[in-house]
Amino acid sequence: MINYLREPLVVSIDDLYPDPNNPRLAWEEATGYEDADSLFNDETRRLIVEQLSDNAFDVTGLVEAIIGQGWMPIDNILVWKHPSHEGYVVVEGNRRRVALERIRTNELERARKKLERMEGKSSTFPKSQIDSQKDLVQRIERIVAETTNLTVVPLDATTAEELEKKLPRVLAVRHITGAKEWGNFAEDLWLLKRYEQLFEDVHGPRADKFWDDALTGHVADEASLTATKARRQLKSASWFSHFRAEWEGELPDNEEFNKTDYYLFENIAKKPWIRSQLGVSDNALSIPPEGEEVLFKWVFRHPRGKTADDNPNVFYRHENILVWDRIKKYDDDNGTSFASRFDVQDPDSAPTMHEVEADYLAHKARRKPHAVLEDLIRRLDEFSAEKLANEGMNFKIQLRRINDITGKYLKMVAAAES
Repeated sequence: MINYLREPLVVSIDDLYPDPNNPRLAWEEATGYEDADSLFNDETRRLIVEQLSDNAFDVTGLVEAIIGQGWMPIDNILVWKHPSHEGYVVVEGNRRRVALERIRTNELERARKKLERMEGKSSTFPKSQIDSQKDLVQRIERIVAETTNLTVVPLDATTAEELEKKLPRVLAVRHITGAKEWGNFAEDLWLLKRYEQLFEDVHGPRADKFWDDALTGHVADEASLTATKARRQLKSASWFSHFRAEWEGELPDNEEFNKTDYYLFENIAKKPWIRSQLGVSDNALSIPPEGEEVLFKWVFRHPRGKTADDNPNVFYRHENILVWDRIKKYDDDNGTSFASRFDVQDPDSAPTMHEVEADYLAHKARRKPHAVLEDLIRRLDEFSAEKLANEGMNFKIQLRRINDITGKYLKMVAAAES
C-alpha cells in the first residue's frame, strides 16, 4: 500500500515556506521542487504573501476569523521536507500560513500602535474602548505565541520526483473529491436554527419570534461573520423557508423548489428598494403574503424549462431581481421609467424581463460615450473577489481586449491634445 503522509511533527513557523507552485497562484513559470534556492527564497516568500493577500483569496477574512476565534488547527497543514534544506514547503495550507504571517506582523503592529495612541490620549477615548483595544492586543499576542510552533503533516516523499507523483493525488482528495461545502442555504439554515435555539434559551419557548440584535451578534461571533452579514443570512433563510412551505403546493406539475432558488432570497435581502417593493420591513420574519404572491407569479407560476431561454416566467433568472434594482437606479439617473413596468399592485399584467431589459439596454446604447464608460466601470467594480478567484482565468482574454482598446483610445486622445 502506498504511503502518502508521514506522522505529524512540530515545526517552527519560520521554517514553513509558502509554495511557489501553489495552483492558486497560477504562475506560468513556477519554480518546481528541485531547486532549493528558488523554493526557500525570501523574495519568493514576499511575492507569494503579497499575491495571496489579495482580496480574491479572502485572506483578510481568514485573518479576521483567526483573530476572532483563536487558532484552531482543525485541518493540518501539509508540508514537504526538501532533501537539501532545513526548511519545509507548505504544499497545502498556504492561505493559513500567509494569514498567520499577517497576524504576527501587520495586525499585531497595527493593534499595538492603535492602543499606544489611545492611551496617549486617554481623555479622548472612553475607558471601554481602551479596554477593548487592550483585549485585542492580548488576543493577537496569544495567537502569535500559540503559533510560534505548528503541528504539520509531511508528505511521504524523499525526492522532488516522488513528491510530484504523489502531490496531485493528495490535492485532488482535498480539493476535488473531498468533502463538499454545504451550500449557502444549508449553511444559513444552520445559522437560523442556532439563532432559534438561542432565542428559546433567552426568551422562552412560547415567546413570539423577533430579530434580537444581541442574539444575532452572538451568532455572528460564533460564525466569524459581521453582524450585518449574519442578519442578512438569517433573514434570507427565514424568508425562503416560509415561502417554500406556503407555496410548494402551488407549483406546476413536476416542478419543485430546489437549493438554487435560495439565491433569489439572498438577492432580495441585499437590496433595500426590492424589499420596499415587496413590502418587507426590517423586522420581518417572512415576506408579507402579497409580496410572496408577487414572487410566485413572477418567478414560479409556469414550468421553468431547461434553460433561461425556455423560461416563460416574468423573471427568467434569479439575477433578474438584481437587474430590476439596477434598472431602477438607471431610471433615477436618467428620468426613465422601465422599472415601474413591473407593478407589484398588478402582478398579472407584468411584461417579461426579456422585454423590459431589451428596451432598457437599447436606451442605454443611445447614450453619450462617457456614460457608457461610466457604466462599464461600475459593472467591473461589481465583480466579487469570489467570482474573480473562481473564474478569473475565463476573464483574462476579455480583460486584455479591454486593456488593448483602452490603450489605443488613450493614444488617440493624446494625439488629439497635442
